[in-house]
Order: sequence, then structure tokens, then C-alpha cells
Amino acid sequence: MNKSPNKQLNFSELPSIDALLLLVADFELPHALKKTQARQLLIENRQAIMKGKAVDVESLGTALKARLQKVQYSLRTVINGTGIVIHTNLGRAPLSQNMVTELEILKDSYLNLELNLEDGSRGNRQDHLRPWIQAFTDAEDGLLVNNNAAAVLLALNSLADRKEVIISRGQLVEIGGSFRIPDILRKAGSKLVEVGTTNRTHLKDYEAAITSRTRLLLWVHTSNYKITGFTKEVSLTDLVSLAKQHNIPVMADLGSGALISIKQFGLQHEPLVSEVIKTGVDVVTFSVDKLLGGPQGGIIAGSHALIQKIEKNSLLRALRPDKAQILLTLQAFKAFTHGWDSVQEIPVYRDLLTSTKSLKSRANDIIKKVKHNKLTLAVVDTQAQVGSGASPSELMASVGITIQHSSMKSNKISSCLRAHFPAIMGRINEDLFILDLKAVRDTEDQDIIQALNNLN
Repeated sequence: MNKSPNKQLNFSELPSIDALLLLVADFELPHALKKTQARQLLIENRQAIMKGKAVDVESLGTALKARLQKVQYSLRTVINGTGIVIHTNLGRAPLSQNMVTELEILKDSYLNLELNLEDGSRGNRQDHLRPWIQAFTDAEDGLLVNNNAAAVLLALNSLADRKEVIISRGQLVEIGGSFRIPDILRKAGSKLVEVGTTNRTHLKDYEAAITSRTRLLLWVHTSNYKITGFTKEVSLTDLVSLAKQHNIPVMADLGSGALISIKQFGLQHEPLVSEVIKTGVDVVTFSVDKLLGGPQGGIIAGSHALIQKIEKNSLLRALRPDKAQILLTLQAFKAFTHGWDSVQEIPVYRDLLTSTKSLKSRANDIIKKVKHNKLTLAVVDTQAQVGSGASPSELMASVGITIQHSSMKSNKISSCLRAHFPAIMGRINEDLFILDLKAVRDTEDQDIIQALNNLN
């Protein structure tokens, strides 16, 4: 199989699947999986040959090993040196030790997920969370679904299917990926009615748009951007007052879902769920895996009558949480019940509270322990972010380490650190690689030292 990569190959010159599998016999993966990956690799190379591209037959074994290694270690630990505390690509809010410990109840055991232990009848999985949602949001009722996009979709479909929903143009946001408010409204079966302009919407705009087909006024917290300058928006209090005059419910999508004020962390105010409920809003939706510090999930809280209506929607069965999600969400709520000390045990809030003095001390200690003659390291002041749409314009003082290599550019340094076990993510600013320590645990410092010492 000694062929030049520049020579145009025939399909017959490619190795067989069995020949490739002999090269990866030591990989402890199912034979069927290895065979599928080998077949896909050969298909890709056949397609390359058809397009006239050069194929190096000798490298196919190495390519298959790389593919299998990627499959084998697809989901693994990442050290978050990006300076973004709640990082969507890194799983958003990290789980606390108490949450992980709580999952022990599931080990080789059953639990009363949908069983009423008092009379032996079938129970409702939402009842485990209902008291906690009521207590922390001041809402009459509430339920959990598998993410906030699902919460918005389910609420809209339940309350305004084939009817009109009025929203300000300034709130037609794209949260990320495919979550766009106009698209979600269409998928929910609702008819979008836009009022006002991007930067200015008045109460009279809502009033003029209300018709006999209007079923909902929707208010969306623009959590991932800010419009400044010549602006005007209608307060929730005024919107609720108008809605009551016309006997129309108001729904508010908060996104982040703060239970405690983040102003105490030196950040701008993020509306609390309880504050929004107190304005008289009928339904509120928010995430569990952002400022609540829990697993992926979305909560719908509001009036008992509307939550009951939402809960009867058959779509809920497709969006409902499983037992692990319920357990972890319960633990997320419980972390807010024991005062300030317990809040500091929530990883997100612990990171927000970490002082620059502490970070600088750790950064200096890391640098002292890195012995690599090709590296130039320096401690720098940086600015971190909460992330995932919370406080979009707010930056927090942080500390980072700049990493320069005598023969590597910043993107190569980044690539090498991502390939490390555990993977290490940083950021590149003006062609300079920076490892921000704001969301790096002190237990991970040794991993960073090891990775830098081995950076070739």
C-alpha cells in the first residue's frame, strides 16, 4: 500500500474494512462501532477520489484511530479558562457536589416518581417540585420541563394556539442556535403581532393592536443584549394593567431566572422571578441551568388556573423532565434555603465571588511551577462575564495568564490545550492566548501546570 499521496488512486487501491479494523484491534470499543467508522472513512475517501483530490492510503489507519479516539472520549471534562462563568458550550451552570451526591438515590434503586405513597395511587411527577417553585417564585403554581425553550413553546401553545400574541419589536430576540421568538411563536401555532419599533414601544401601541383574537401579551427579557440611547419600553406593571382591562393574560419570558439579586456581586440588576410575579404577570418562564445553578430545565410559574391549563396539554408528555432532572432541580432549589453560606456552595455564585486577589495569587503560583524554556507566561488583569445571556453588558474584574510559545501561534496553543486530558479552554485576544482563572477551580491548577509543562 505504498502509494504517493499525489497519485490519482482507483477505488480498488483503498484498503478493505477488515484491513483497517486490524489496525485498531486494541481499541476497546464495540466491533460494530469500529466497523461503522471504518466504512464511513472509506466512503469519505472514495468521494475525495471522485473529486480528483489526493488521498494518502498510508494515513488511513492513523485517521481511523483518531476518529475512534474522538468517539471514545467524546464527552469529557473541560477546564473553563474562557472567563465566561455560565458557558453554553461547556454545559452552562456546573453542578455542585451536593447535587451529584443526591443522585446516589438512583443507584440500583426505584423511587416514587409518579406514586402517591399515602394511598398507593398514581402520582404526578410535577408535585415533587411544585411547593419549591411556589415558595421561591411567589407564584400560585408551577411545573418543570426539559429546557426554557420548551417552557416558552408549551406555554404559548397552551394559551394562544391559532390566536394572536402581541409583542414589542424590540423583544423579538434570538437567544441562541435556533431559538428565535418569532420561530417559537409559529411552532406553537400562535400568530405573531408586532408592535412599536426596535428601540421605542409605547403602551398605546399594545392597546391599538388588541383585537377579539388576542389571547396573550408577551414580554421577553432582552437578557443577551442592550439597546441604549433614544429608547422607550413599556413596564411590566403598565402592561399588566392594560391586559387586565381587556381580560388578557400576560406572559413574561425571563431567560436567566434569578432567585437572588446579583447586584451583591457587583453586577447590574437582573429581574428576580418573584419581582416579576408580583407585578401581576400571569405566567413566567425561566431557565434552571443559568442563575438557578441547576441542570438543564425550564420552569413555568404563574396562576393556578393557567398552569393547570398548560399541564393538560398533551405536548407536556414530550417535554416533561425525567427523575434525574427532577432530583437535581430539587437540590438546586434547596441550595437557596440555608442562607448566604449555602449560596456560596453553588459553583456559579462561588465563581462570581472569587476575589481578584485570590486569582492573582493562584496565577503567580502556576507560573512558578511551569518549567518550559519555550514558554513566556505573564499574569494580567482581565475582564470576565456571567455568560448565557445574564447581564450582557456587565464585565467583572478577573485575572488571567497570557501564554506565548517560541514556535507556536496562539491558535496552535489553543488546539494543543483542547487536546489535553482534561481539555483546557481559554480565549485568544489580539493573537495572544489567555487563560482566564475566573471559572477555573483551584483543584484544576495542577492540571494546567502539567499541560503547560508538556506543551511541545
